[in-house]
Amino acid sequence: MAIPHDKIEEIRNIANIVEIVGEYIPLKKIGKNYVGLCPFHNETSPSFTVSEEKQIFHCFGCGIGGNVFHFLMRYRQCSFREAVEEVANRYGLSLPKTKMTPKEEEAYHLKKDILTINEQAARFYHQYLTEEKDAERAREYLRARGIGRDTISDYMLGYAPSRWDALTQFLQRKGVSTALAIQGGLLIEREDGGVYDRFRDRIIFPIFDPRDRVIAFGGRVLGDGLPKYINSPETPVYQKGFCLYGVNVAKVWSQKEGKVILVEGYFDLLSLHARGIRYAVASLGTALTPAQVRLLKRLSPHIILIYDGDAAGKKAAKRSIPLFLKEDILVDIALLPEGQDPDSFISQVGKEGFLNLLSQAKPLIDWYLASGEEETRDNFERRYQFLQEASNVIFQFKNPFKKSHYIGKLCQLFHVDQALIQDLHKNSRDISLGSDLLAAFLNSLTPDERFQLKTIRYLFSYPQMVHEFARENAFKEIVHPLFRQLLDLICEIYERKNELSLSELLLNTQEDIIKSLITKWAIETSPFKLEDGYEILRAIKQKRLKRERQKILTKIKDAEERKDFSEVLELLKEEKRLIKQTEAV
Repeated sequence: MAIPHDKIEEIRNIANIVEIVGEYIPLKKIGKNYVGLCPFHNETSPSFTVSEEKQIFHCFGCGIGGNVFHFLMRYRQCSFREAVEEVANRYGLSLPKTKMTPKEEEAYHLKKDILTINEQAARFYHQYLTEEKDAERAREYLRARGIGRDTISDYMLGYAPSRWDALTQFLQRKGVSTALAIQGGLLIEREDGGVYDRFRDRIIFPIFDPRDRVIAFGGRVLGDGLPKYINSPETPVYQKGFCLYGVNVAKVWSQKEGKVILVEGYFDLLSLHARGIRYAVASLGTALTPAQVRLLKRLSPHIILIYDGDAAGKKAAKRSIPLFLKEDILVDIALLPEGQDPDSFISQVGKEGFLNLLSQAKPLIDWYLASGEEETRDNFERRYQFLQEASNVIFQFKNPFKKSHYIGKLCQLFHVDQALIQDLHKNSRDISLGSDLLAAFLNSLTPDERFQLKTIRYLFSYPQMVHEFARENAFKEIVHPLFRQLLDLICEIYERKNELSLSELLLNTQEDIIKSLITKWAIETSPFKLEDGYEILRAIKQKRLKRERQKILTKIKDAEERKDFSEVLELLKEEKRLIKQTEAV
């Protein structure tokens, strides 16, 4: 039962976030804000900031932010309604019972419809792979990689035909609306208004959630083409940082075996399964997130990381340490030989050889300390930095016995006194190895996505420029799903209220990343001046003209290959016009 928006606002306006947060963590007033040690990650210097004026919180250490309800949801692990009820009870307010709002009902049915068409698409791809004659090349590819019928069936693997409209026509026959298929990430809209299949001539990996629902897809090219892999975009039913590939199969086997293996790629997992090791999941090629760690924890309390033995694999393993420490779970690591991944390794040594590797797995923290000692032997400065980093990692242990054990181990490895480790930890800030979800998200952005975020950051500071940007058609540049969601919220609220309401922004998004961005921006001083908007608009125009020129250059190349030199001359004129336009912007 949903709570009316005006009632939520009434409760939020009466509540004092400093009073409520202060009941859970000590706060100290510094300037106009309050600060304290963040309850959501381990730190020794306070970076958790509460603004009484704006009634929000933001941690500049781990990136988490929101209003009083979001704080309670995280701290008490409760639902939004439960958080609102707790605040209402504290201030003696009653809550009415109402039915689902039209907006909530619309979101519910959209998710349901996307899940339905995902199931239909998965069956289409799977049937095509197993039955169609022109999928023989795909079947042979899988056979060559040791993937047999049972594995194909267990993971519902499929094949996307090379045609541009194979799935499009299938969905049309099923009566699925094109708009819905685009929202679900299955089809892509052309600039001329048409559509085409996102996945073509690729092995298809349906991605299931723990409830056996198809939420997304991955696709691997059969040859050496690029990109090698493409994946579904984020949709109302899919956020890749919250999912693990193969969880629907591993949830049964990991309970039987008492452990779960974490690998990185689709074929790493499938090769293990094909050889009888069925308690593995894959992280979908992304840096591990807190949500994925919690999902792993539900599968089994004993996790074994199988990462590549190269520098990237070791870095990924180190970045995962704070996430596992926060959940206080047992994690081992088995590093593969340099140049090997789980797929190639098990293909070479077989199941027994792989099980032998698992038997040699060691605790992740032991490996981290030993490798740090080995890698810094010849560099005094790096050795000192590692000791600082390692001391902060060890002090994140919740169990005092484990903390004491690893302090002793660190001292023994590096031949230093315990007093030094205590001092290093006391006098240094918490050095993150990747626990900051917001920082990890920001670091993963492409240059174009960073530009999109810069544009929205400007409009957050100067919402009065929304109309100017809309007039210049600038919003077409915002294509990242999360950024588009935030932009639409800013526009909708500003249009309705002629100002940007921080409370409405926070109440109308459930995305942690968006909440973190909003609270961070609200507390920080804006990096923009009003006139900076015109420079951003100028950059948008230049980006558009550059894309148009690239299309012309492609057409010129095509015309030259066809020896249509009259068309080449016309296209060269068009290119010259675009160059002049770009210079004039």
